[in-house]
Amino acid sequence: MPTEQPSTVSVRSGSSGERARRDAARLTTGEEEIAHARFIAEAGRILGESLDFETTLRRVAELAVPRIADWCAVQLLTDDGELEDLALAHEDPSRVALVNRLQREYPLGRDPAVGPYAVAQTGQSLLVPEITPEMLAESAVDERHAELLAQLDLRSYMCVALQASGEILGALTLATDTSRRQFGTFDLAFAEDIAGRAASAIANARAFRAADRFRRILDAVGEAVFVVDPSDSRIKDVNQGALALLGQSRDEVIGREIWALARGAKGEPADHLIQPLVDGRIESRTLRMSLQGTDGAIPVEILFQRVDLPGEPGGVVAIARDVRERVDAQARLHRLAEAEHARAAELNAVIRAMGDGVVVCGPDGRITLSNPAARELFPSAEAHGYDDILAQLSDPDAVAPRLGGPGGPVQLATKDDPDRWIEVTTYPVGAERADTPGGETIVVLRDVTRGRQREAVRETFIGVLSHELRTPITTIYGGAKILARPDGTVDEATKQAIFTDIAEESERLQRLVEDVVALNRFGEDDGDLGHEPVLLQRVVPAVVRSEEQRWPGVRFDLDIPPGMPTVVADPTYVEQVVRNLLSNAAKYSGPGSIVEARLEPAEDEVQVRILDDGPGIEPGEADRLFELFYRSPATARVSPGAGIGLFVCARLVRAMGGRIWARPRPAGGAEFGFALRIMEEA
Repeated sequence: MPTEQPSTVSVRSGSSGERARRDAARLTTGEEEIAHARFIAEAGRILGESLDFETTLRRVAELAVPRIADWCAVQLLTDDGELEDLALAHEDPSRVALVNRLQREYPLGRDPAVGPYAVAQTGQSLLVPEITPEMLAESAVDERHAELLAQLDLRSYMCVALQASGEILGALTLATDTSRRQFGTFDLAFAEDIAGRAASAIANARAFRAADRFRRILDAVGEAVFVVDPSDSRIKDVNQGALALLGQSRDEVIGREIWALARGAKGEPADHLIQPLVDGRIESRTLRMSLQGTDGAIPVEILFQRVDLPGEPGGVVAIARDVRERVDAQARLHRLAEAEHARAAELNAVIRAMGDGVVVCGPDGRITLSNPAARELFPSAEAHGYDDILAQLSDPDAVAPRLGGPGGPVQLATKDDPDRWIEVTTYPVGAERADTPGGETIVVLRDVTRGRQREAVRETFIGVLSHELRTPITTIYGGAKILARPDGTVDEATKQAIFTDIAEESERLQRLVEDVVALNRFGEDDGDLGHEPVLLQRVVPAVVRSEEQRWPGVRFDLDIPPGMPTVVADPTYVEQVVRNLLSNAAKYSGPGSIVEARLEPAEDEVQVRILDDGPGIEPGEADRLFELFYRSPATARVSPGAGIGLFVCARLVRAMGGRIWARPRPAGGAEFGFALRIMEEA
């Protein structure tokens, strides 16, 4: 049914005696029941054919016309509570065009008292058995509106909620006009049945998409990940990292209790240790355990993390890290400590060479041995005992491991720098020997600040990337939907504007992907590439010509002196850096500006300088511009961006053995440049 009608027609029961007798007669008529049963069977087949519920719902709407009604409309709720048209079907295309006209001139209001919005908000079905001309005239807001409504010639109307598992997903509307058919309670029950089946198909398709996306994300994680149902401790899902670590198939792991695979230090289940997560008292807990794989027990550290999903009970994710190499190293250290009097020299050499800080404490807590790495962790403080170490760490919940027994790992922030984190683990010496109570304890200290920062940056990067990807994708998707309209209502000027938007956002998306690929190419370090001979006098002009096409309102000047030497670099990445810098200059300078690209040879390098006459940069923020996600407050509102491009440029240039800079120009504007090494002659 046209989407305007629910907001313009008063809802009446229409339950006169004659109408009730007609409904009763229809219920006893076997022909209509058979027709409805056939429709339900065919609609069910269509809904079950594919997880593409948008397409299948449109097919069901087209199937309903004119077998069930003259009009069929399907609308879905968006995240902000708006109803979005998914399907509108009628045999007469001119009537569909008339409804589209009504939608443009008299948009559907979010009136909670009548129409699809009322159904979507309350879940209560609406039935208007007979729509009279007086009802249409009464609901019109002006004469023009009344004229358009009269042309629809609506006769009967019903609207039911698309509802699955208690959640309202949208509304299904059916109406009649030229057929003169009037709906009754039998038709309303039938419509509710169809709506329930359609809503189930939508919910199943969305759940499958979410599950498939979640699984792809899990499989991209290197560590072993288990998704656990806290109600029965059974494994609901795993990633490829977990299957590779265990040496088992997905079917062998899914459905098993996590405690059948993960055992505590003494071989017992540790379900009582994660109960505080299930109860919501803590968010996470790290345990040293072993996983029972195909080749035997595997020592691991498992981070149990509580996960709260919208509309679902709290769950638990277990992330296991293989620590066999660390356990082997620490076991060797443990054995050496037990025989320290016989092999003191060997022990001292081992612990001095270890990158982690190692401290040996006596029964009274005094430090009897420490390696250089431990002393470097707190260079400004003198530590004589274990209490001196703990005094430099922030431990408000008193979770630091105690001496005399195994404990940790526990991560604690330092008091002098809350952004710096130290991981503390204790290993008792001779703990299994009954004749050595209260013996020495090995304390392993590790600076985990960089790892925590990487994790924070990774989470921020994913958030920024998802936001930045959403903008061009939304523009491309929305423009494509408008261009795909079959009614031909989009004029040529609008089409050209949409094509332009799609081209610009596609190019923006391509450059964002290039930056992400470059980041993935290097990982955490700058890397090392660019051993090819590159002629900048050939690469730079081609990039300038390409950017001239992208920025028709900007003038690009190119200055290349003759006899330019060959540099050592990678031509693809040189092109990416030059393109990013030119695009940056044109974007922030705006139409009517001039962007200069200059090549200048120096003693042992060639400099590429990009000069603009834009807003410029503050001297104090020149170096910060190349940090990941940083955007200057002075220009952040001028143009959208993720703060990735300049960071990628810096990575690429440094990986090619060059240097990069940014500085303000004295007369206004900014200079961004980089220099690459000149290739030595053989």
